[in-house]
Parts: sequence; structure tokens; C-alpha cells
Amino acid sequence: MHVPIESTDNMESGSSSPFGSSDSSSPYGQTALQTAWDKLYRARAILEAEQAHLRDDRIALQGEVESLEMRERSVAARETRIRQLELQAVLDLQEQDEREERESQSTLSKLTRAPFEIARSVFKPKK
Repeated sequence: MHVPIESTDNMESGSSSPFGSSDSSSPYGQTALQTAWDKLYRARAILEAEQAHLRDDRIALQGEVESLEMRERSVAARETRIRQLELQAVLDLQEQDEREERESQSTLSKLTRAPFEIARSVFKPKK
């Protein structure tokens, strides 16, 4: 007759399994561990979703900033152009005023100097 050396009936172990038993009442049990992992996976999924939303918001905000900067440059160019046109208009008005003043002075000068010019031509010695 053959008797096995180790029988499962005779064997009693004083140590427990390193992975714990399936006892759900133990805080380190398999179900508690699985619940903790599920929470971790759920938190990681939420974090990844938030990161994706943040990335999308950042991209959208960058697009808005770029369009705002482009609009700012166009407004600055327009203001410069308007300023130049206003300065040119002021210069044109000044030039026109000076021209009119010269014309009025020359007309007035002609009228006031005419008698003297006539007298000079009359009394000028002939050669």
C-alpha cells in the first residue's frame, strides 16, 4: 500500500496566502483591493478626460489669442494710416491757406505798389 507523503487532510498551514483570502470583511481583502483599483482606474479616466478638455480649451484659447493679436495689428495699422491721412489733410490746409495768403498779398501788393511803379517809370531818366 502506498501512502502519500503529504496528504491534504493532514496538512495544516500556519501562514496565510500572500494575496489574501476572498474574505470581503478584511480591509485588505480581494474585493477591497479590486474596489481600490476600480477607483484608481475611474480617477485616472476622469483625469485624462479633464486633461483632454484642458488641452482643447488651451488650443481654442490660443486660436482666440492669435486672432486677437492679428486684429490688434490691423487696428494699429489702420490707426497709423488714419493718423497719416489726418496729418496730410492738415498740411494740405496749411499749404492752401499759405497759397491764398500769398495770392491776396500779391494782389494787395500790386494795387498798392502800382502808383509807385507808374511814377518810377515816368520819372526814370531815359538813357
